[in-house]
Amino acid sequence: MKVKVAVSCTLLYVFADILITTALYAHGPHLAIFSEDARNFDILSSVLDLWGTVLVRACLLLGASIGVLWNRENGPGRVSFLTTMTILVCLTVLNYALAKLLMLTEKGSLAHEPWFLCLFSWTCVSALLTVLFWSLLGKEHSAVGDGGGGCEETEGLVERAEGRGAEGVEEQGEGDGGKTKRGSKKESKDISDSGATLGRLLSYCSKDTGLLCVAFLFLLISAVCEAFIPFYTGQAIDGIVVHKSMEYFSKPLGTLAVLALCSSLAMGVRGGAFTLVFARINLRLRNLLFRSLMRQEIGFFDANHTGDITSRLTSDTTQVSDLISNNINVFLRSVVKAVGYFIFMFGMSWKMTLVTIMGFPFIAVISKVYGEYYKRLTKDVQTALAEANKVAEETISSMRTVRSFASEEQEADSYYSKLLVMFQLNKKQALAYAGYMWSSCISELALQLAILYYGGHLVVTGQMTGGTLISFVIYELELGACLESIASVYTGLMQGVGAAEKVFEYLDRKPKHPQDGTEAPDICKGLVVFKDVSFAYPTRPETEILKGVSFTLRPGEVTALVGPSGSGKSSCVGLLEDFYLPQQGQVLLDGKPVHTYQHNHLHSRIALVGQEPVLFARTVEQNITYGLTGVPKEAVVQAATKANAHEFITGLTKGYDTGVGEKGTQLSGGQKQRVAIARALIRSPNVLILDEATSALDAESEHVVQQALNGIMRQHTVLVIAHRLSTVERADNIIVIDRGCVVEQGPHSQLMASKGLFYKLVQRQVLGIETGAEPLNPPVVPPNKSESGGQLSRQTSDTSESECHTRY
Repeated sequence: MKVKVAVSCTLLYVFADILITTALYAHGPHLAIFSEDARNFDILSSVLDLWGTVLVRACLLLGASIGVLWNRENGPGRVSFLTTMTILVCLTVLNYALAKLLMLTEKGSLAHEPWFLCLFSWTCVSALLTVLFWSLLGKEHSAVGDGGGGCEETEGLVERAEGRGAEGVEEQGEGDGGKTKRGSKKESKDISDSGATLGRLLSYCSKDTGLLCVAFLFLLISAVCEAFIPFYTGQAIDGIVVHKSMEYFSKPLGTLAVLALCSSLAMGVRGGAFTLVFARINLRLRNLLFRSLMRQEIGFFDANHTGDITSRLTSDTTQVSDLISNNINVFLRSVVKAVGYFIFMFGMSWKMTLVTIMGFPFIAVISKVYGEYYKRLTKDVQTALAEANKVAEETISSMRTVRSFASEEQEADSYYSKLLVMFQLNKKQALAYAGYMWSSCISELALQLAILYYGGHLVVTGQMTGGTLISFVIYELELGACLESIASVYTGLMQGVGAAEKVFEYLDRKPKHPQDGTEAPDICKGLVVFKDVSFAYPTRPETEILKGVSFTLRPGEVTALVGPSGSGKSSCVGLLEDFYLPQQGQVLLDGKPVHTYQHNHLHSRIALVGQEPVLFARTVEQNITYGLTGVPKEAVVQAATKANAHEFITGLTKGYDTGVGEKGTQLSGGQKQRVAIARALIRSPNVLILDEATSALDAESEHVVQQALNGIMRQHTVLVIAHRLSTVERADNIIVIDRGCVVEQGPHSQLMASKGLFYKLVQRQVLGIETGAEPLNPPVVPPNKSESGGQLSRQTSDTSESECHTRY
């Protein structure tokens, strides 16, 4: 809807409001009543003040309409920002009309006049319509031009006042003088998204419908029993005070005992059922989230820190399930009890009930404002906590490195600084909670005083008995407790929704490189072809790692991939393992792109022994058979023997059942390497990748393992990556990569005879002779992670393809 249409509708309503209110007050054309009531105004006999409320409503809407027309760019945003203030003004008008009704009922006939009832009803309805038209004017700020600057500017100022920092805030360009703004569409969308998020969380309870019905049944039983307790308490007091009879006293007392017993039993069943239901929600959330994480591409784990991911999986899911379980339980119980209390209160005295409900809207508005603010704070706290967990996880997982560089104090200070950021947000939460409790307690106290004062008046005038007043006061206190619970439930749900949105962000994420291949041939020859492959990591798309790389790995042959650090050797391994997709070209296995193979089938045909093998905190046998099921012990021993690991494994305390510790910390580097080799050999792969597989072994162990590998290499397609060039002398083909380009390839003798880059590298490394070769570019480390959580040592330079050496 356009701004002009919204303003036109608002002005028409203002005119109609003035006309209808005036006609009802003046009984039609009798305008002389204005002067009469003005000269002889009596609040108990005149309703001139009730007519005056139309001036308040008209001033609000006329001011907003003029402001929107005068400043179409900023006006709607400012109107939207003042919505809460307008609601409070209209609630005040509504409550004054209700108070006027109660005052006139004491006078007598005026409250029953048809024209007054119509005027009273129209005043209440028009107060609600004023809020509606105000929201209509403020809603237009999302459709005004490209700026929306007024709302964005105002919200940005509010955010800075709240200390929320720069999140979601951006500097404006020309014409705004550097003022701060934030997208108003996102802010307005958050409110509606909260309901959708909560609804989605509750949808996970669909499988527990039967248990939920049982819980809700006992909730009704408990609430109904509790609703009758104040009623019979008042009867018992009347039995003593009014009837002065033990018979009138003992009957309601016995009923109270039965009601209390039934309520207690039902409350226990209800609480247990709800706890079980939401424990299942926690189970489903964690299971689905972890499975979603397992489907993500490797680039996702390169871009997201392990601490952030584990924080979503642990603290956020726990917070969601706990808050939702506790708050939904309390919410349902409080709502059912509040409805029952309200029915009893209305039956006792509709006048007292009217006084009671006059304060409810104010408490609701306060709870809404506080809930939205607390939700934003909760998101910031979760982000700060994730940052602190990131530092802690990285430090603890690399404790040996921290200790070796004596960086304990620096890491502790870094962690403490992150905790201080979270503490500042916690202080804001504490101040917000203090302000909420102050305003809430003041409102409740004022309401209780009004009820006692008016109830005392009704007792004195004989319109209510003392016992009924006591029952009503008890109902009011219980109703206040229910409303307070509902208010806290709202803020608690907003806190849970804030954590749930982050969980759903990962849960709904679609992998950019899904493992959806379908090929699973029975026979695999192991022919690997890199066909004009160009590649850049997703976290560094502007830096090209491989540039038109082409080579072939043939079955039964050993191919060595060598080159300076950062030339792209490990990147070739990542592409062959289908960790990433190349930007151009293809990586083929038996003539088919590797991403077209079924995930399980591909990695049963390709096995990798990495430079830094990762072992899990399980037994030696479980690490060797990782990813396999039903493997006989003989096969495990055979694979360990081939990897020269059987001897040291049998020397361990429990042999193959010995735990290796977290990431294999209870084994030496050479022992971990041999277990990793055995883990690869037990699969009998068609393609075997050895990425510096013997780098951690001593000379004797390397010789034995190399002999074992030489005995099986002719049965596989073998790709060897080594920096020690002496280990690749026996390779059938050596591919030399530099700066992402294949510059040489051929057998060892041919490359040495050509005296190219390979020859210079051998001379430098083996013979220690300075050959005058041009210096290699310094490596650049992309922000990627290895499986162990450290930085993966893939390196590259920013050299363009034209700077590459001439390809072989």
